[in-house]
Amino acid sequence: MGADHKAALHTIARLADLQFAPRRQDQWPNLIVMTDRAVQGDAWHLADTVPAGTIICLRDYDLKNRAHYTARLAAACRHHNVRLVVGGDVPLALRVGAWGVHIPEGLWRQSIQDVARARNHGLRISTAVHSRQAARSVVIAGRALCDVALVSPVFATQSHPKHPVLGPLGLAGVLEALPTPAYALGGVRPGTIGRLTGLPLCGVAGIRFT
Repeated sequence: MGADHKAALHTIARLADLQFAPRRQDQWPNLIVMTDRAVQGDAWHLADTVPAGTIICLRDYDLKNRAHYTARLAAACRHHNVRLVVGGDVPLALRVGAWGVHIPEGLWRQSIQDVARARNHGLRISTAVHSRQAARSVVIAGRALCDVALVSPVFATQSHPKHPVLGPLGLAGVLEALPTPAYALGGVRPGTIGRLTGLPLCGVAGIRFT
């Protein structure tokens, strides 16, 4: 991870704390860092870079030995007082002692049993929402079990520069339909976070923040 990325992480963490502190959810920080090994390198290096208390959400669903990788990341997170959320795998999250689990939008219907198990074991649960229609289906699909939603893409991203974005107005519509607290994800950086002022968010999430 380069110096610019590290600086952006700390800048966005400070701005998120200032902007969203009044709406912060119990135990959920104002910043979630999503992993992308191609961009950041091995995720355990993030653990000693992000501010204590930050959430690292392990995406990287196609890792060859994801269980071993996740266990190493979990150890690094515990050492640095960082909270680990494992994407898409409740049994793995439980096995490594993760703080929470993130369920992608398309996996909810087949994951409800696992999600209930996660809740019974004290894991915190986040979900992904990409549209107002998906926001309305949160309760219908059983997602009332989740604690927070990550709404995306809010702004254009380097990963998907031509992908249609919600923008602040579209995001506001999704938030209005959501029954859960939410984070803005996608293209959030020091130059765009100010455009989220006044929206009922509890924080921001992202990969680069640059």
